[in-house]
Amino acid sequence: MRMLAFRSAKAAKKKGLLRRLLSIEPLLKGEGTDPTLILSVAGLLVFGWVMVYSSSALLAELRYHDQFYFLKRQILWSLIGGAAFIVSAKLPIKFWQTAARPMYVVALVLLVAVLIFGPTISGARRWIRLPGVGFQPSEIAKIALILIAADYMDRRQSRLRDFKKGLMPLLLLIALPLGLILVEPDLGTPALMASVLGAMLILGGARWSHFFGIIICSFPVLVIAVFTVRYRVQRIFAYLDPWSDAQGKGYQLIQSLLAMGSGGIFGRGLGESKLKVGSLPDCHTDFVFSVLGEELGLIGTLACASLFLMLCLHGLRISRQSRELFPRLVAAGISLTIGFQALINMGVASGLFPTKGMPLPFISFGGSSLVIALTCVGILASISRANRSEKDLAA
Repeated sequence: MRMLAFRSAKAAKKKGLLRRLLSIEPLLKGEGTDPTLILSVAGLLVFGWVMVYSSSALLAELRYHDQFYFLKRQILWSLIGGAAFIVSAKLPIKFWQTAARPMYVVALVLLVAVLIFGPTISGARRWIRLPGVGFQPSEIAKIALILIAADYMDRRQSRLRDFKKGLMPLLLLIALPLGLILVEPDLGTPALMASVLGAMLILGGARWSHFFGIIICSFPVLVIAVFTVRYRVQRIFAYLDPWSDAQGKGYQLIQSLLAMGSGGIFGRGLGESKLKVGSLPDCHTDFVFSVLGEELGLIGTLACASLFLMLCLHGLRISRQSRELFPRLVAAGISLTIGFQALINMGVASGLFPTKGMPLPFISFGGSSLVIALTCVGILASISRANRSEKDLAA
């Protein structure tokens, strides 16, 4: 009887903990929330729902006989991501530091698994398919890399300025998952995360001489990765002169530029895009920003970019306010990852960067990227709450 009572009490305690983690009552009351963070993300999610429906309704009707097919799934993933946001916002930052190494190991296992078991889609193995759901391990690797790098620099801050004993082991930790992602093949994600982690190194106290040395040594690797793969070379030439292969490698960029340019200042109107109908590939995923520009014009693109800027600048402000190194680095890493990824996607759609398949955070259709992004923002909210608690105690 005592054992049964003990098990019942333990089960009740677990249910109570889960209920507290998933409860939205504190959010409704405004307790421990960050209004700037929530409003910017909510605005981006609404942009995402509107643009996913607008850009995919015809495709969904033709393929699935349901014009709301992609929208319903995007909203479902938003709800799952919202739950992940609430849980991660309520977990203390110490939990994420403890979880850094297990998450890193899990990310490595998944990155190896996708190379072995993942289906080949458009010449790449990037997805793990499970019954009814698929996800990209590289999305999990993004947050795992930020956490493990921040944890390492926090624990070995005194050795970080020593290249052999401090910086070299960290570089090996970073290089292993980035190398696995590169083999998929995927050059964009390693380039993105290398930029973010480089910034974290400077914030963590690494020597500038080491930082520039890493950049110089990495440049030949980047050149080899680009110019030894035919389709990447073709993308570079298509970026420089898309009209030289208007029906081939330059097609997406040309259609994207036509969409962005035809939107003008105020756009054609919501749902009135002409180029999304059979002309612009991936218009609800990688090139959703092009449809946004065509339908909502310069005003819409500036509004979208402003929300990203507000989110990222506020995230960097949260980083600056953190007294401890680990949360400071994690907040900076998350903010820069979201900001750089949004910048790359918008830059590709605008013709500023070579074509690269990278989703626009919170807006492009996709489950794993959306859930991970909302989880990351939840961690930002947790750090923000901890900062305010420290400020209140100091006062």
